[in-house]
Amino acid sequence: MILSDITGVFRKSVATVDSVENPFEDYYLIRLIPAPGVSWTPGEHGIFRLPLRDIKAWNWRPFSVASIPEEGVVLIGTRTGQTASPFKRRFLQLDKGSPVKMNGPFGWFKLKDATSPVVFFAAGVGITPIRALLLSLRADTSRDIEIVYASGGQYLFGEEIEGIVRDNPKMTLYKTTDPESTRTQLAALAAKHDDRAYYFLSAAPGVIRSVRRHLRSSGISRKRIIDDTFRGYRG
Repeated sequence: MILSDITGVFRKSVATVDSVENPFEDYYLIRLIPAPGVSWTPGEHGIFRLPLRDIKAWNWRPFSVASIPEEGVVLIGTRTGQTASPFKRRFLQLDKGSPVKMNGPFGWFKLKDATSPVVFFAAGVGITPIRALLLSLRADTSRDIEIVYASGGQYLFGEEIEGIVRDNPKMTLYKTTDPESTRTQLAALAAKHDDRAYYFLSAAPGVIRSVRRHLRSSGISRKRIIDDTFRGYRG
């Protein structure tokens, strides 16, 4: 972790709930109004603590930030599964204006330079930090930006991302629905860009491990692979 990330860990503030939305199935979007002066770099995540002490186990969770500072909100995307954890259940039930403590945002899932091609891989709700990165790149036509978005059903931010891609001739979106088509597409992009590109992976831990092995077997070096295993994935 670099110095700026360490500094972010200790940057504390109190955000307030603006809205909670359930766009489909067990996917939820939480919008928080950050405290004045709070900013972040697209791709970072924060540690969020609820104002309640009766939740069993740990009362905080890390979540990737899906928004950019210009939007004026800290946007969190999450899934509950069949049964929401006590933490997520309480988080989703907070009223508008409720306070939520936040450390950061901080992290390493950030663009490395302004010239290298970029390949993004997201599975399911792993699209959250990639949405922020795509918004920050929407006017960048200097390099190839490729997005492999895997989902067995609904695509969170799907229409919005399609719009961003339509407006940028250097962006390409590949939606996949099964592991085989995902691996095939990633192999093709690895062959196209090799170690000239950075590969950003955001998914559940097991999926990250599988995709990382696949890219390594395709000749991509470790230093070119950046992952963001779901913040708060465990519930």
